[in-house]
Amino acid sequence: MDKPSGVKHTNYEILNLIGYGLAKFEGQLVAALSFKTKSALFNHLIVRGVATTRGTLKNRQDLFNPLVRNAKVGWWQNENRYLHRKVLLDSLFGELDAIRYAAVVENYLQFI
Repeated sequence: MDKPSGVKHTNYEILNLIGYGLAKFEGQLVAALSFKTKSALFNHLIVRGVATTRGTLKNRQDLFNPLVRNAKVGWWQNENRYLHRKVLLDSLFGELDAIRYAAVVENYLQFI
């Protein structure tokens, strides 16, 4: 079922945290969250109800990749559509390493 245009995903905030964290730390974040693979993390998040598909999770990372990695990886055609979100997340969590960032994600997941 498609959601209406302009309506935020139910788990908008945590999806942004996860997408930003994966773009910034990738495998380090996966390991810090105690998963062996990104696929295992995605499966866990789907079971938890954070997203209904792997695509939702992958797409959120793809939107942050060009902003965090300064490379056209993923959905680069969206240019700076997520720049304001990246700036906000940088201001809140930009100084954290992967382990401390994983703790933020885990804390947020407690409320889902």
